[in-house]
Amino acid sequence: MAEVKNLPNLLIIGAAKSGTTSLHNYLKQHPELYMTDHKEPHFLINNEIGLRRIHKAVNNIEDYQQMFEGSSEYKYRGESSVMYLPFPQIAIPNIKKYLDDNVKIIIMLRNPVERAYAGYLHNIRYNTSESLPFEDAIKKSEDRYHANKDMTPDTRYLHVGLYYNQVKQYFDTFGKNVHVIIYDDYVFDINKSIKELFYFLGVRNIQIDSSKRHMVGGWVFKNFLLRKLMIPKNSFKSFIKYLLPNTKFRKQIRQGVMRLGSSKPPEISINMSTFLKSYYKEDVRKLSSLLGVNLNHWIE
Repeated sequence: MAEVKNLPNLLIIGAAKSGTTSLHNYLKQHPELYMTDHKEPHFLINNEIGLRRIHKAVNNIEDYQQMFEGSSEYKYRGESSVMYLPFPQIAIPNIKKYLDDNVKIIIMLRNPVERAYAGYLHNIRYNTSESLPFEDAIKKSEDRYHANKDMTPDTRYLHVGLYYNQVKQYFDTFGKNVHVIIYDDYVFDINKSIKELFYFLGVRNIQIDSSKRHMVGGWVFKNFLLRKLMIPKNSFKSFIKYLLPNTKFRKQIRQGVMRLGSSKPPEISINMSTFLKSYYKEDVRKLSSLLGVNLNHWIE
C-alpha cells in the first residue's frame, strides 16, 4: 500500500450515547489536538458492514485522508466513530492496516441499560427507520439488522452494550494505548476526566470550556408525522428552504416548531429495566474485573 499521510493517530471509538460527541468537540479546544469537523466517518468498518448503513459514511481512503488535510503540525489527529467498538473484529485489522502502530484509543462506557434506551430514543428522534416500541425494537434488533442491509448498527441495542469482549479485544491488541472513561465519572466531574485524558495523551493540561452541550437528549417528537417532516430530506423541507432562503430565520422557525412539537420521553419500564439488567449482568461482572472498577451498580 502506498504511504498515506495525515491519517489519525487518535480514535474515540464509542460506546454510542456515552458522551463521545461532547468529548470530540471539547478536544477541539486543545491546540495540540486536531479533531475532524465530520464526526463519525466510520471509514474503518463501512466497506465491511455495508456502505448504506451509516449516515454520511466515508468509504474510501482518499476521502478519509482529506478529512485530515492541514493537520500534520498537530501532535494528535483524531476522529470519533462510535461503531468501531462493537465491531472490533473489523475495526482492529483496519486500524493496523491503515494507521500508525502507536494510535491512541479512547473508549467511553455508559451503563448498558441506560445506553440501550438512550440509543433507542436517539433513533426515535433522528432515524425514521425506527418506528417500533422499545420492547419490540429490542426483541427484533438483531434479526432486522441482518435482514435489512440498510439498517443502521445503532439499532443493535443489545449488542452494542456487550462491552466486555469489545473492550478486551482492544486491550489485547493496543494495550497501554487504550484509555477508558466511565460515563458516570465523566458526568460527575468532566474536568477531572479530561485532565486524566490529557495526561494519558501526554499533552498540556489546559482548561476546557465544557459549558456548551452537544447532542442533547431527553426529548421525543409528539407524533410520527412531524418527525417525518422534520428529520429526513424531503420535498416539504426543500419547499420551505426555497420559500425562506434566510438560514437564520429558518433556524428560528425550526426551533419554535421543535419546542411545540416535542415532549419528554417516558421512563424505561420496570419490566424492560429488569430484563436488561439480567441480560447484561454477567458481561458487567467480567467488565468490572477487566477494568478493575466495580460497576455492579449498573445492574443492581
